[in-house]
Order: sequence, then structure tokens, then C-alpha cells
Amino acid sequence: MELKIVAVIVVKAAYQEELEKVFHTVVNETRKEDGNVSYELHQDIKNPLKYTILEVWKSQSAIDEHNESTHFKAFVAAVQGKIDSLTVDVIKKIY
Repeated sequence: MELKIVAVIVVKAAYQEELEKVFHTVVNETRKEDGNVSYELHQDIKNPLKYTILEVWKSQSAIDEHNESTHFKAFVAAVQGKIDSLTVDVIKKIY
């Protein structure tokens, strides 16, 4: 069963340019993963400091592998102290 993740990240203005590069790297590397179906970065129209990553995964084990990947761990380290908020929802389609 495919799972989806909606990750919403609000970055601190001082780090926006730096973190956009970090976002691009994690997106590019994640798209290469076998268990990834899609991984897209979006920016809020009203609040340009708010980013949403929409992810589709083949399984929970694919998500688990992603969370242990070098590029994801580097992403987590790179955003430490440079964001105002982060929410992550894992969802499944029911209809």
C-alpha cells in the first residue's frame, strides 16, 4: 500500500536562500530511491517562507529506509535551528 507524507516546513528568513539549496539536494537524492514514487517541493504563495514537501512512497519500509539515508540525515542536520516549525503527516488513501 502506498503511503504519502505531507511535510510542512517554515524556515527562518535569514536562512531561506541557504535552505532552498538544501531542499533541492534532498529532493534530487530522494527521487533516486527505489521506494520513492514521487517527491515534490512546493512553496506557499502567501508565505514564501513556508514550504511543503509532498511525498509518495511504495511502503512504510521504503520510508524507514529513506529516514536512514545519508542525504536525509544531512537534510535534518542542515535545517537544525534554521526553521520556525516542522509538521510531518503520514497519510494513506482510503477513497
